[in-house]
Amino acid sequence: MSHSLNGKTALITGAAQGLGLGIAEAFAKAGAMVILVDRNQAMGEAAAKQLRQQGANALFLYTDLAQPDEIKRLVDSVIEKLGHLDILVNNAAVFLPKPIDQIAVGEWDHLMAVNLRAPFLLVQAALPALLSVRGSVLNIGSTAGLRVFSPNLPYVVAKAGLITMTKSMAQELHAFGIRVNCLCPGMVDTPALHTDVEARSQPADSLDRFQTSGYLTTPAQIASVALYLVSDAASAVTGSILVADAGAMLG
Repeated sequence: MSHSLNGKTALITGAAQGLGLGIAEAFAKAGAMVILVDRNQAMGEAAAKQLRQQGANALFLYTDLAQPDEIKRLVDSVIEKLGHLDILVNNAAVFLPKPIDQIAVGEWDHLMAVNLRAPFLLVQAALPALLSVRGSVLNIGSTAGLRVFSPNLPYVVAKAGLITMTKSMAQELHAFGIRVNCLCPGMVDTPALHTDVEARSQPADSLDRFQTSGYLTTPAQIASVALYLVSDAASAVTGSILVADAGAMLG
């Protein structure tokens, strides 16, 4: 079956750079109209402009996913502008690499709002549109939700919750023809990873060692798996937790 997304509209959060932008690029090449969503307006607009210069159909919409009202306005705006929404990719996430005793309540709540509550609210807001086209939801999890690493407790908890949320959503929405899957990358060479490694005081050569070991993946590698999961080629796949970490969890 085809990996084509011709005629599809895909909304991708956290798409101004890194993995989200890589997914947007892959979907655009497959023929989709891509909606890039991010809190960084300058980078998001630049990314959408670059995609359009490459011949893609791309639009950037600023949204602070920690604000529930903005999530509803985002989905309403997409439907108003484009008429339909076929694919939702919940990719946006924030890190909080602090020891347990240094995590403030506000920091915990903000991470959970972006990493766990926003994906739920986005699906909830987009559900009528997804029902009308028997659409697809892809949650971007992490191997951190399957095998913990410290210090990053709130992030790990949120990703584990997203994995369970995926299974529950897939079960509930199966009768309506909506597929829900979770893609769990390992170490992806993105600006966010570099920032996280520095914040956790990892050795300067950590990323070099991951690259040498073959465990460091690229956004394009992960995006190709994401494309498969939202395409008709994966029509029998729902409720799946797919790991794409170049074998790191085997090490």
